[in-house]
Amino acid sequence: METLEKLKTAWTIVKWLDGKRWSSGASGSTIPGQVFACLDARSQILTHWLCYITDQQRPYQDVWVLGGPIFAEVVQQYKGTSGAQDTLDLLRAFTESCGAGSVDTFQSKYQVFPGQKITYTPRYGSHLLSIARTLHTLAGFDGNIVRYLSNNASFIFASSQDDSPTRRMVFLLYLLSYDDIHTGMTSFHSQREKFAKDLQGRRTNIEKLLQTKGELESKYFQWLRHRFHKRLWAAFRDYVKPGSYYAHVFLQALKEAEVNSILHLLQQERKQVLCSLELPGDTWNLTFNQMLFQNTINHPSELRHYYNRLRADGRLSDEFYPEQFDVSFDFAPRMCDRGEESICPFKNSSKLKMYCIGNSGKGKLCPVTRILCGYENECLSFECPILAGTMENICSGCGFQTS
Repeated sequence: METLEKLKTAWTIVKWLDGKRWSSGASGSTIPGQVFACLDARSQILTHWLCYITDQQRPYQDVWVLGGPIFAEVVQQYKGTSGAQDTLDLLRAFTESCGAGSVDTFQSKYQVFPGQKITYTPRYGSHLLSIARTLHTLAGFDGNIVRYLSNNASFIFASSQDDSPTRRMVFLLYLLSYDDIHTGMTSFHSQREKFAKDLQGRRTNIEKLLQTKGELESKYFQWLRHRFHKRLWAAFRDYVKPGSYYAHVFLQALKEAEVNSILHLLQQERKQVLCSLELPGDTWNLTFNQMLFQNTINHPSELRHYYNRLRADGRLSDEFYPEQFDVSFDFAPRMCDRGEESICPFKNSSKLKMYCIGNSGKGKLCPVTRILCGYENECLSFECPILAGTMENICSGCGFQTS
C-alpha cells in the first residue's frame, strides 16, 4: 500500500484517538498550586508559555509539576516591571546560582511539594535567555502575550491564499522567545551585565523589526521554510485545540483585551486554524511514523507534504489535520516500544477487537483507548472505528522477526 493510501486509512483511527486525548476525561490538566489557580487569564497563558520554553529533554511531570508553580510565582510578581534591570531583579529573586558554568535553579518562595520547597533547574542556559527576553519584550506590551499579538494584527491578517494567519501568529511568538537564541548564558547572577546588554539590544531590535513591514515579511518567509519547532507549535496548539484547558483561557484573555480580530478567527474559522497547525514532532512521533510508513515520513514537513496532496486530491476532509498525529506521544511508548503488534489497530491480524465491549458499553469506560494510549473515556460505540470496521494491515510490525 502506497504512503498516501496508508496515511488516509490510518487517519481515521488517529483522529478518533486524538479526540479521546483531548476529551474532558483525558486532558485538561493544569499547573498545580493555589498561585496558578489565582492568576488571571493572561497570566496563566504566560505561565504556560514559560513552562514550554523549558520543556526540552525533560520529564513532562518535572516541567509542569515543579517548574509550573514556580513560574506562576514569577508571573504573579512580574506585573509592573519595565526595564532590563527590573526583569533581571525579578529573575534573580527566584533563582540561585549553582556555580560556574551551571544553569541557575529556580526556587519557589511560597509553595512546597511534597513537603519541601519546590526547585526546578532548566536543562539549558538558552532557556534562561528565552525566558528573560520574553519577559523583557512583553513589558512593552503590558506584560501580555495577547496584547503583543493584537498590536501586530495587521501583520497576522496580511496572509495570502497560500499563507495563513495561524502561521503568522506562531511566527510572532517565535520572535518573542526563540529567535536567535545563543549559548553561553547560564546565570542571571554571575552574568548579570551580559544578560542586561542582551535584553536591551534584543528589545530594541524586535521593536524596530515589528515596525518595518518589508523586513518583517522577509524574515517571516525565511522562517516559514524551517518553521517546525516542537515547543513553539506544542504551546500554541494548547491555545486553540478543542478540549484544551488553555484554549478556554486563551479565549478569555482575548475577550478581556478586546482582541476581536483574533477572537473572531478562533471562533469562526477554527477548522482553518487547526489545519494550519504543524505536528510538534519528537521521538515518539518519529518512532510511530517510521513503524507505520517505513521511513517515508520522518519529519513534520513530510507529513505536511503528504497532507497537502491528500487535501488537493479531495481524499481528506478538513476534519483531519497533521497535529492529530501527536497522539503518538501516548501511543508509541505503550504500543510500538513494547512490540504490542498483536493488539495493534493498524494490523488486520490484531486481537484488539476482542477487548471492545461494543453496544453493551454504555456508561462504562472504553478498554480500547485505555490499552492503546492510557486514556479513560466513556465507551461510545457509535463512533468507535475498531467496532465499526475491519482493521487494515498498514503497519509492518514491531515484534521480533526471524530471517
